[in-house]
Amino acid sequence: MKLPDTQNASVDMGVTLEECRARCLANCSCLAYAAADIRGGGDGTGCVMWAYAIVDLRLVDRGQNLYLRLSKSEIDGRKRFPTLLVATTLPSAVTILLVVFMIWWRRKNRIIGAIPRNPTMAVPSVSLAIIKDITRNFSKSNIIGQGGFSIVYKGQLPEGRTIAVKRLKQTALTTKGKNDFAREVEVMVGLRHGSLVRLLAYCDEGKERILIYEYMQNKSLNIYIFGSGESVIHRDLKPGNILLDDEWKPKIADFGTAKLFADNRTGHDQTIVISPGYAAPEYVRGGEMTLKCDVYSFGVILLETLSGQRNGSLQRLLSQAWELWEQNRIIELLDMTIVPLPKSEPEILPELKRCIQIGLLCVQEMPDDRPAMPEVVAMFTSTTSQIDWPRRSVLDSRIVMPLNLSLELDTDHLNPTAIEVRSPSSRSSYCCLASNQSN
Repeated sequence: MKLPDTQNASVDMGVTLEECRARCLANCSCLAYAAADIRGGGDGTGCVMWAYAIVDLRLVDRGQNLYLRLSKSEIDGRKRFPTLLVATTLPSAVTILLVVFMIWWRRKNRIIGAIPRNPTMAVPSVSLAIIKDITRNFSKSNIIGQGGFSIVYKGQLPEGRTIAVKRLKQTALTTKGKNDFAREVEVMVGLRHGSLVRLLAYCDEGKERILIYEYMQNKSLNIYIFGSGESVIHRDLKPGNILLDDEWKPKIADFGTAKLFADNRTGHDQTIVISPGYAAPEYVRGGEMTLKCDVYSFGVILLETLSGQRNGSLQRLLSQAWELWEQNRIIELLDMTIVPLPKSEPEILPELKRCIQIGLLCVQEMPDDRPAMPEVVAMFTSTTSQIDWPRRSVLDSRIVMPLNLSLELDTDHLNPTAIEVRSPSSRSSYCCLASNQSN
């Protein structure tokens, strides 16, 4: 402590510090005292006493002790001050905590009501006004894609970040559509994977149902295989919902995959939405959803990438691939932009043939015959390991399923009938007998 100004002080070098203390206590005008000389160490000697006013008092390093003279009432008041402070502030603090808790509880219930069955909500909700601002009120010039149930807009955040805004069409906001929206948010919140497009926020305000995703700069794989075209978002895996970021890293977007992840490993879907050419046979036949459905779709995409052809509703690409495989002419399936291969890289041809073989393994008729996705990854990463020989099913229902054939039979006047469906190549046929006595 730097001692105060000595203008109102008295100095006596002939007394000790203890005697100085006694003098200060006996003098009603004394406000403080200190040693006059501290060079000898200890408490020092001499006495400096201040009366009436203490001026220019500062706290400094290597200062000197200053002793203040206080009344007993001031000392008792200071002792009671912490208790008084706690007694007055504790109820206020408890009240504030209760208010904060009630606000948090109401907000939590509101989120749970909008997104059911989600105990760990980590995606914020955004107001409709903010979304309108970043999409220029859903301007048509901001549209980057649309499907049967939604429109995707490009948006710009104030800090410059680009995002993708998926807005459900009003015609899709049925009870099922709202449930699908809630499920998609619920599932995407729980998924943290580098190959899934990340959900950033959502909006559930009035009649609007909106999802905000990270923006994929290079759009979908569909464009680079088949060229630009109308983007239709479906439930199953297909090139149209494999997006490429600015580093050409593929990420799976959509939107319908949430239903596959949310349910158990197997299940049945009563409302079948088919993307022609990509849906697995067991899904088309009975709505059965398994992880092997994704394997099938992946195999179709792989063969499309290598051949540069669409599979389409008639499954012509798969039929052609199986024909060429059985005739040992599978290299003819490759895209002409890939072949002829440079003579300096002859090892590429076996690698491409191996990729086609993996694709055919993935599109085998029976789910149990298809490899699991970890096995598919291992086939690509370990190019020296042996892989199974793909088998084409005798009952190749891929030729029949896409025809969407619907038969209405009058069971009251049904005579013995034979129905035969023959494949385009006439290699196989299927016969079904229906018999009933007419009345």
